[in-house]
Amino acid sequence: MNMTSKAVHPPTVLTEWLAAGDRGAELLADSVVIDRPWWSDQLAEHGLPGALIGDTISRTQLFGLADSALASPEGAINLLWNTIAFCHGRRWNENKRRMVAVATDRQRIGGLLQEAAQAGREDPAVAFDLLKPDRGSQEIDRLGPTGFTWFLYFAGAGAPRHPSQVLDGKIARTVRRAGWKRFSATNWNAQDYAAYTELVSRWRVECGADRNDVIVRGLYSVSPPADADYPWQAWQRETWQSDNWVNGPLAADDLRQIHHWMALIADAYPMSTAAADFARIGPIISKALDGDLGASPRVRPPRETYVDEDSYRYDSRYRAG
Repeated sequence: MNMTSKAVHPPTVLTEWLAAGDRGAELLADSVVIDRPWWSDQLAEHGLPGALIGDTISRTQLFGLADSALASPEGAINLLWNTIAFCHGRRWNENKRRMVAVATDRQRIGGLLQEAAQAGREDPAVAFDLLKPDRGSQEIDRLGPTGFTWFLYFAGAGAPRHPSQVLDGKIARTVRRAGWKRFSATNWNAQDYAAYTELVSRWRVECGADRNDVIVRGLYSVSPPADADYPWQAWQRETWQSDNWVNGPLAADDLRQIHHWMALIADAYPMSTAAADFARIGPIISKALDGDLGASPRVRPPRETYVDEDSYRYDSRYRAG
């Protein structure tokens, strides 16, 4: 069922994760080791403002850079580099290309970052739209929503109810699993982001959490695998704990059709391997469907078993393949 964001409630797996520890304290204790010499060399080479906080960057230190990001373009650019370093650790990724993008249009991009940092404290949609005006573009090369929502988040200075929160693919998968199927797994616009941040704030209240970012950390931590949105996996997730569970990417109608054709083959070739398979699998399918097999083909009544026949029945160990 495709629900809107307002109809989706926190999944049980999230509430269980929240209850399993002091998640706020864990979040605020985050720190990451970075390659500060590399950053210093690259920023100097590109003539860019900014200095990395240290060889280790903590979440709370980044909150401390927020006010300067709101005060000037240079402060906003500085927060950006420290944010990216925090997210990537000792990995460089494509940060040289990001530096080139900022250096090429430094005044404009610095102003955009400053404006977005200011807007993000009140209106996440406006902040998002400043850095990604539509689904197909972004203002800073190689800095999409996964990167710049971290920047918007740290620009909130650690306020517990700061509206602009981090959004990435893992978080989106958890939201989709909770029932909001219309929420994109990877490609968001300003309206999507605003609706997501409203959902995070609402779930904070419903879960009794103190901070919006704790909810976001939980959504990331309990995220399902990348292929979890495939329909057959959804069916399997919903049924595997049932007593009549049958493994596989099959819905009820699929099982009925398989039963139908296996019954026909078993009827036509009663001594075949397929008939032996049907004798084993048919009752399992019937149990999985609570006996609701639909229109069944003509099937001959089962014959009697000869005294020594059991010794010669096919065993999966001896079948080809």
